Amino acid sequence: MKKIISALMTALLTVSLTACGSSGSSAGDVKLPSVFLQYYSDGGLSAYGEYYYEFDKSGNIVKECYYSCGNLYETTERTYSSSGIIADESVYGRGDKLQTYREFDEEGNLTKETTYNYKGDVDTYCEYNKDGNIIYKESFSHSHYIIRYEYDDEGKLSKRYEEDYDENDNIEFSYEDTIDSEGNTINRIITEADGTSYAADSTYVASQTVFETDGNHRTVIEIGKDGEQLYRTEEDYDDNGNLLSSTTYVSYDDDRLLSHEEYVYDEEGRVIHEIYDFMDSTEILYEYADEGYLYKKTEITEKNISQEAYGDGSDAVLTECMTVYFYDEDGDKVRCEHYQAGRLTSYSVWEFEYINPAKYKGRELDYRDDRKLDERAYIVY
Repeated sequence: MKKIISALMTALLTVSLTACGSSGSSAGDVKLPSVFLQYYSDGGLSAYGEYYYEFDKSGNIVKECYYSCGNLYETTERTYSSSGIIADESVYGRGDKLQTYREFDEEGNLTKETTYNYKGDVDTYCEYNKDGNIIYKESFSHSHYIIRYEYDDEGKLSKRYEEDYDENDNIEFSYEDTIDSEGNTINRIITEADGTSYAADSTYVASQTVFETDGNHRTVIEIGKDGEQLYRTEEDYDDNGNLLSSTTYVSYDDDRLLSHEEYVYDEEGRVIHEIYDFMDSTEILYEYADEGYLYKKTEITEKNISQEAYGDGSDAVLTECMTVYFYDEDGDKVRCEHYQAGRLTSYSVWEFEYINPAKYKGRELDYRDDRKLDERAYIVY
C-alpha cells in the first residue's frame, strides 16, 4: 500500500517528554502526537502524516521521525546524560541533511545552537546563558558578522557588541552599544578597521523613547535625529494593568494612522476578544472551557482574494477568511478549520496517544499494526 502523495500544509509539532496528559493516561505514560490528517471541505483527504519514536532503555526519546504521505519529512535525534538530562539534539530535514544542532548543560538548559543551510554550511551559531538569553551570535547567511550581548542583574540587555567583516573575512568596523532599561540604544562607539574609535554623536543618532503617563493612559513617543518625532503610540489600560487599546501614528507623516489594537478581558483577566488593524483587519475570539483552559480560538481576517485561482490578482475582492483552532486541556492543538466567505474549505486533525516508554525499551515503537486509520489514507495498487 502507498499513502496518498500530497503536500503537508502544517508546521511540525514540538514534542517533549514533559508534555504528559492529565486524562486518559496512567503513571509513566507520555502524551505524544501520533497522526496528522488534513481534509478538503467535502471530507476527502489531502494530506497525511505519522510520527514514530525510538526510546532508550531509560525511556528517553532518542529518535523521532515525522512522515508526510509516506515520505520521511523530518528526523530528530537526541542523546542523554547518565542522569537522564538531554545532552544534545540534531534535527535533520528530508534525507540526512542536518538543519539544526543544539547542546544543553547538565540541567537541560540550551547552551549552543547551530543552524545549517541547504548546502550543509553553517548559517548561524548562537550561545546562551542559564537564563536562556543569547550571549553570542555569529552569522554567515548574507555577510559575516558577530554580535555579543551583556545583561544586567535583572536579566535586561545592557551592552551589545557587533563586528562586521568583508568578503575576505577582514573586520571592517565594530559597534559598541549601550542599552537603557527600556531597551533603547543610548550610546554607540564605532571602531574602524584601523583601530580608530569615536562616539557616533554626529554620524549616528540612537533612537530614543519618551513615556508620558496620565492615570491609565500612556503616550509613547519615539524620537529620532535632531529631536524629530517619528512615531506616537496612545495606550489605555484598565485598573489591573491590562492593555485595553493601543494606537500608533506616524508622526512625520502628519500623524497618519499606522496600527490599532483593542482587547477585552473576562472576569478572570483572560483576553476574550482582540482586534488588530494593520495591513489586514484581524479579529480574534478566545473561548475557555469550564476547567479554565483555552479550548477554542477564532481568527477572522479580511483579505483580498483573487476569484481566479491562477489569475493575476486583478479581480481580487475583499473576502472574510476565518480560521478556528481547537485545543485540548494540555494546550495541544487537536483541530483546525479554514473558512472563506463563510464556507468551510479545509480542516485538519491531530491525534495523540499516551505511551508508556517502559513497554518499548530499546526498540522502535511502531504504530502501524495498532492504528485503525481512515481507509482514504491509502491507495491500494
